[in-house]
Amino acid sequence: MPRVYSVLGLAALAFSLTAFPAGGPLRAQDIEGVKVEPHSGTYLVLKDANVRAKPETRSKKVGRLEAGERVEARGRVKGPWLLVEADAKTLGFVYGPILMPVIDGTLADPLKGATADGQCNYVLEFLGKTGADHQRFEFADYTAEWRCERDGAPFRFHTPMFLTEGPHQGTENPVHQITVDLLDLVGGLEEVFSVHFLWDRDKKSLRYDSTTVKKFVHAAAPEPVPADDLSAALTAALRLAADVWTPAVWTALAKR
Repeated sequence: MPRVYSVLGLAALAFSLTAFPAGGPLRAQDIEGVKVEPHSGTYLVLKDANVRAKPETRSKKVGRLEAGERVEARGRVKGPWLLVEADAKTLGFVYGPILMPVIDGTLADPLKGATADGQCNYVLEFLGKTGADHQRFEFADYTAEWRCERDGAPFRFHTPMFLTEGPHQGTENPVHQITVDLLDLVGGLEEVFSVHFLWDRDKKSLRYDSTTVKKFVHAAAPEPVPADDLSAALTAALRLAADVWTPAVWTALAKR
């Protein structure tokens, strides 16, 4: 069903097109007495919603969004409201809790890098996306090919990896889980050794979160590392994964 706009609504939002030109640089603005701070990001509309001229439930309706649509944020005000646009037109204000922050986990090209200790090189490739029960967003799937040398012994192995394109545990904050898996170390696919990280896009940092097999990771968690974008977050996750692995991981890999 097409999105519905009213002629009056689009006219009322002419001020927004001036203050926040589509695709233009974001900057703080006062819009009809409302202070709007710069903010950007893609959001999934969770249920049908009204778009309003001001960040108030009593404000004039100037448009409507339907569940499942994606919109781009252009600003944020004090309180639970976002200024959003879709189809390259600034629409107006939408109540924040009905919007879920999402990201596209697609990689156009493989990512190549090395661990901090220089003992491993890796190549990360994007495989595709999968859905999950009870989730409105998709998971981006990857595989990392590792080539390592430790104590004179070569290691060649792969680690499946995924990113939640929606927020971790359904929060309203843009915090995404990144998981690196090692298979066949502890008894088959039913007992996958996984290391989980959380990427906070607002804070631009990635931190270690948890693991499924505690004996395979060091007790002391590493410090969070900067991660400005998707590539940086995925690279940081691979480097931190190698940092938290204990010698028991390499012993198990050698036996495999």
